[in-house]
Amino acid sequence: MFGYIRPVEPQLRVCELNTYKAVYCGLCRQLGRSFGLLARFTLSYDTTFLALLGMGIGAGDPEMAPGRCPFHPLRKMPLCGGTPALAFSADMAALVLWWKLRDDLADEGIGKRLLARLGLFLTKGAYRKAAARHRSLDEAFRRMTENQQALESRSCSNVDEAAEPTAAALSAVFAALGQEEKQQRVLGRLGYLLGRFAYLADALDDLAEDRCKGRYNPFLLAHAGTEPEELRRQCLSSLYLTIGETELTYRLLEVRRFGPILENILTLGLMSQADRLAKKGVEKDG
Repeated sequence: MFGYIRPVEPQLRVCELNTYKAVYCGLCRQLGRSFGLLARFTLSYDTTFLALLGMGIGAGDPEMAPGRCPFHPLRKMPLCGGTPALAFSADMAALVLWWKLRDDLADEGIGKRLLARLGLFLTKGAYRKAAARHRSLDEAFRRMTENQQALESRSCSNVDEAAEPTAAALSAVFAALGQEEKQQRVLGRLGYLLGRFAYLADALDDLAEDRCKGRYNPFLLAHAGTEPEELRRQCLSSLYLTIGETELTYRLLEVRRFGPILENILTLGLMSQADRLAKKGVEKDG
């Protein structure tokens, strides 16, 4: 994932923000337990959301207690205890990183390819553990990487088609959180929309740089010759439509806990990221 699925912290109550931080730090600790200290650096807002959602729809209340962090040893931090949702999210972080590095091997920059090879060497053990536990999801990420590379190699100009591999992979990941068929369908749709949002947000984020360097970007190909202001408007329209459908899909879920935090992320959080990227575009073009 890309780091765009995050809350607007000032709009959370103090207790809700403390809970979010406890899950965030709890996932960091779980990464260390599952794969070692270095794995903690793969912590992201996206996998934290995945853990929150898994615990939000799951049975049993997760334990919250103060604990110590190796990066902040002098003070105790709020920590969420180990849960299946945290372990699952840690595994997904390992799979996402591995396939991102595999994708970087096809990058045109020699420096990035060398770093990718080093990263693959360092994360091979974590990847093998996570892949062994989730073979179908590992296969989903493999298909995502291969399909994305194929679309880019033929300079696909269809924005929906370009976003499909990421959306399909995250659909499979989110559906795996469900316990029964209806719930899995809703979760799969939610994951699909969030994957689409993340891909489109990343394309908008890289718009100016991709234009300057002549790199693949579906928005640039779909709206070739369009003025920058109009191009940003088209990009934002796609993001806003996806956010609206994401909100509607979330309402179909039966959420047992963390509802206000999840709603903050899927409404205010996604809109905040879209608006931030639009402002970034204005500043760069100016």
